[in-house]
Amino acid sequence: MIGVFITARLGSTRLSEKHLIEVNGKPFIKWLVERFLTAFKESIEKNELKIFITTSIKAENKKFELVFDKSELEVFYGSDENIPLRHLECAVENNIDHIISIDGDDILCSTEASKLVVEKLLSGSAMVQTKGLPLGMNSTGYSKMFLENSLKGIETNKLETGWGKIFDVDKIDVIQLKSDEKIEKIRMTLDYDPDANFFKKVISSIDVLNASDVLLIETIIENNWNQLNEHLDDIYWSNFNKQKQEEN
Repeated sequence: MIGVFITARLGSTRLSEKHLIEVNGKPFIKWLVERFLTAFKESIEKNELKIFITTSIKAENKKFELVFDKSELEVFYGSDENIPLRHLECAVENNIDHIISIDGDDILCSTEASKLVVEKLLSGSAMVQTKGLPLGMNSTGYSKMFLENSLKGIETNKLETGWGKIFDVDKIDVIQLKSDEKIEKIRMTLDYDPDANFFKKVISSIDVLNASDVLLIETIIENNWNQLNEHLDDIYWSNFNKQKQEEN
């Protein structure tokens, strides 16, 4: 069984309850989930794939249950400060063998890239990553066994920002997608108000449930929507590295 684990929580201090901000009558997290429901419809109907919101045990996260019908996905409550442990807990409880790990901030994460990751995992890869897409579009996946082995001895650690460091890079299969500098500079992750404005513009203008990666990226570039939030990159990475160091 494949599990799409969308990691999200509602305690963000930079942009309060950002996943529940609405555009065209739906919260951002709903758009993300519906992209995967659409792309993996056949696998879901065959009971080969399930989608989960993997969140922490804090009470505020119960609001996710108000957004989704149980036929769409399950909300899993696990470890508060150790995200990979939360994934392992969800995988064990739900008999998941392979995990597609999606950050809930990455509203338009590529379903095409995720399908490539699934193929590699099912063919025996321990962990797979795509590269070459904009920040927030690439996909990552790993087997439950590889996750469990990577977590041994650090189950009680705080692992939130940059927790991918737990994995042995020599065992990661990389899928390099065609790219260029202009594409990789597009910022497609949700942390600040300008990011929310960027996603509102894109979702209001494009059929994001069915658009290909190429159409999505080309339309963003043609309309200069990437300029809405590109100035945030330095701030984002500065905060990311600071939080990562605090967890070491």
